[in-house]
Amino acid sequence: MTFLSDFGHRDAYAAQVKAVILSHVPDAQIIDITHDIEPYGIVSAAWLLSTTYPHFPQGTVHLAVVDPGVGTDRAILEVRKKGHVFIGPDNGIFSFLYPADEVREITWRPEGAVSSTFHGRDIFAPMAARILAGHGLGLPGVPKHDPVAFDVNAPMVVHIDTFGNVITNIPCNDLKAGCSLEVNGMKVTAAAGTFADIPEGGLGLICGSASTIEIAANRARASDIIGAKSGMPVSLVT
Repeated sequence: MTFLSDFGHRDAYAAQVKAVILSHVPDAQIIDITHDIEPYGIVSAAWLLSTTYPHFPQGTVHLAVVDPGVGTDRAILEVRKKGHVFIGPDNGIFSFLYPADEVREITWRPEGAVSSTFHGRDIFAPMAARILAGHGLGLPGVPKHDPVAFDVNAPMVVHIDTFGNVITNIPCNDLKAGCSLEVNGMKVTAAAGTFADIPEGGLGLICGSASTIEIAANRARASDIIGAKSGMPVSLVT
């Protein structure tokens, strides 16, 4: 299974979630996608989940916990797509997976005390363990026909990576000669094949590893230069 969250590594939150899963399924293999999502960064989480899960084998369970609504009555979803199972809050974190093969609101809840501030450990982890122990069988629930989702077709910044690259959801094929991207009032026009093709400290447009356009800087953080953040709108100017 995989695990993605905004818990970071300073605290023990991610470890406690894993501990609960392993206490139920000792032989579970848990691969961290990342726990360094910016706090409450649903767009980044949704993007990283959607671009990472295809590299795992079918049958993998993916737990995604970026949950600003923890403790509220927001739904918890089980989503199935292309042989993969996803568990997480109904807050848009699965937006890039829709349309999915199946979306269900999980009605099952574990027995015992539940912290209103840590559903990741007390609710999501037991759910993941139950699916793992059941060899992929679903949890009790009902079909969810209107899950929360943001418009994945709207051009936007979907993630800022460790190097400060400004990753968009615009396909590389849309990048034509003379085009520019505008983010936060700044236009970037120069296209580059590699990071090294960009003048040091300058900005350029490259085709990223997810086959979408990125704004990058050579040995500098493009996001800092532009003031870009995940979720910002992007304009493709031809």
